[in-house]
Amino acid sequence: ICVQIKDPERNHHMDLPAVVKHMAEDELVGWAWSPGAGRTPAPGTQARFGELARAWAASGAHCPAPG
Repeated sequence: ICVQIKDPERNHHMDLPAVVKHMAEDELVGWAWSPGAGRTPAPGTQARFGELARAWAASGAHCPAPG
């Protein structure tokens, strides 16, 4: 998933800052934390997810080794 998130051919041609902004601010992404009745929200908050995404990008946006 990490490689796909960073691949402009598979992420609607977003550069890394745009990906981070999308993760931190997009309403569709935010749905994970407010999914509606009968659904379990993602842990944490979108604000925290945005903080983690910014830290990941600032540290080089490395992906785990395959396998």
